Amino acid sequence: MADRAAFLAGRTSFVTGASSGIGKELTHQLLDLGVKVALVGRDEGRLRTAAGDAPTDGHMLVTCDVRDDAQVKQAVTSVEHAWGGIDILVNSAGSFFLAPLPETTNDMWDELWQTNVNGTVYPTRAALPGMLERGSGTIVILSSVSARRGFANNSAYAATKYAVTGFARALTTEVRRQGVRVIDVAAGPVDTPIWGNYDTPMEREDMLKPGEVAKAIIAAMTVSETQVMQDVLLLPQKGVYL
Repeated sequence: MADRAAFLAGRTSFVTGASSGIGKELTHQLLDLGVKVALVGRDEGRLRTAAGDAPTDGHMLVTCDVRDDAQVKQAVTSVEHAWGGIDILVNSAGSFFLAPLPETTNDMWDELWQTNVNGTVYPTRAALPGMLERGSGTIVILSSVSARRGFANNSAYAATKYAVTGFARALTTEVRRQGVRVIDVAAGPVDTPIWGNYDTPMEREDMLKPGEVAKAIIAAMTVSETQVMQDVLLLPQKGVYL
């Protein structure tokens, strides 16, 4: 859509993982397009830093652990009461470990599953009733190219991303005809802090940038009121081909 601001202005959004990476970049791009954004994360200080000098009437900070269903329900309810509803849900909170399977501990597995899977299902389940009641809404799920292709030392992380992609594809058939669009985003390596001290699969300058992924998400959200771009596969020009 040529005029994305006209398409999105005045809408409300709930963005998890908003304190860094893709979630942070998407927050600022949505704010620039006139969307109200609830920045959701565990650390209020980091959320405040991420919000920067955004207009106070255009955003709110929501401290919430997406792994905790009760906290998620309370957070969603508070935003719905404040703004009258949530038009856009972005599930961008995530956890990442790389390890051979024999070295993948139960704690690592639990963290991956609780953050990547439960942290997607819980907000979606909480926000969906309001969307269905209004007959409209957009749900964005941040999956990964790891749900399309296997990589060594990535089996646990990949399993969680296969799970959320399967969740997205099943959910879209459940809610599309009721006006709710579900967009599954599978991005290749993105240059974010999530890599920590791990070796990256390619030079950082060749990796995707969070802002590029955010732009692709907005493009998918604004394609049309009558169309759904269900799957977005975004790869760097150099490397990581399927």
